[in-house]
Amino acid sequence: MSRSLVLNFVSFQALWFSCVVGGGGHGMVWLALASLVPISILTWYSPTRSADAIIALLALAAGLIIDNIWVVLGILDYPHNTFAPYWIAILWVGLGLTVNHSMALFRDHTLVGSLVVGIAAPVTYLAGERFGAVVVADLSATPLISIVWFLTFYALSKFSLWMISNDGGETAS
Repeated sequence: MSRSLVLNFVSFQALWFSCVVGGGGHGMVWLALASLVPISILTWYSPTRSADAIIALLALAAGLIIDNIWVVLGILDYPHNTFAPYWIAILWVGLGLTVNHSMALFRDHTLVGSLVVGIAAPVTYLAGERFGAVVVADLSATPLISIVWFLTFYALSKFSLWMISNDGGETAS
């Protein structure tokens, strides 16, 4: 595994922790925002940076729609927020910045990778609940969370692969 893949993975884990614990659990806006810097720097020097930016924006748009629908449906509740908070947006951008890097194995094996992501998704929300960042108000909806994450990651992966194959030789790291 290359150093850039490891750095991307570690940067995303730090971003998740900073957003969920710092931004969500303790209201430290600066920590959540600062956590986006390392993964953004890595992306800037990536040969797939244009594809990464587009995937990050698509992940952001999809994620905000998804999380806000879950809030409206009563599946999730973000304490002290009417809608999905800013740090969720940062998390979705961060996820988008992993698709061509530390999540490339899942992207390249789209069906199996999306299944793994779908299964893991409710666990991340439940972990966030332990830190006080979110309340999973309807545990019976966790299969729906899995299905939506499966479909979202599948779509992001397929689009990313299409972009890379049609974008003048950019290759995933």
